[in-house]
Amino acid sequence: MTEFFSNSISSIFGDNVILGTILLSIIPLIELRGAIPFATSPALWGELALSPWNALLWALLGSTLVVPLLAAVFLPIIRWLKSTKAFAKLANWIEKYFLTKGKNVTSVDSTNAAKKYWKKMLLIFLFVAVPLPLTGVYTGTCIALLSGMDYLSTCIAVMTGNVIAGLCITLILIFIPWLNNYLFFIFLGLIIVMLIVELSRALIIRRKTKDEGEIK
Repeated sequence: MTEFFSNSISSIFGDNVILGTILLSIIPLIELRGAIPFATSPALWGELALSPWNALLWALLGSTLVVPLLAAVFLPIIRWLKSTKAFAKLANWIEKYFLTKGKNVTSVDSTNAAKKYWKKMLLIFLFVAVPLPLTGVYTGTCIALLSGMDYLSTCIAVMTGNVIAGLCITLILIFIPWLNNYLFFIFLGLIIVMLIVELSRALIIRRKTKDEGEIK
């Protein structure tokens, strides 16, 4: 399996581990969380593997670029999709998914506007700072925007959370160096497991909603 991945990576990126790291950090689900162990893995890159700190630098570059771009286009795209007959249901599903996933943020309620503002920022920061799949910059940005946060607040909260997530992974690889050969594959396994869980949850909710509709 490792040899298969190594050969595939070689055919795509050649010896350019930096380019591979930047591009992988831009991909949803993988992002910085998967790009760092990807870049530091001797099993994938041999002697070309980056140090954890170098991997953090390049992975941050790619994943950080995503945030201001996504924050600028996400809501306009959702509004446009809702205005079409073909994609209105898709837009509603996307909106509902992120609102449900970020219910702790979207449900923040306070008569003090400043307190509400900072609490939302803190919750988004903490959400993105957890170095797991499905809690990265894409999900964090979408939740923040749908919860009513403005462009600048969204970018600050998501970017700083992303830095903390990257530092956590980097320190793990520094203090437990033998994980360099395995963490990327562990991360891919976590992505698969969490996607199965999310899909199963969505199917259960859809089935439950359908049954409630039939009873009514």
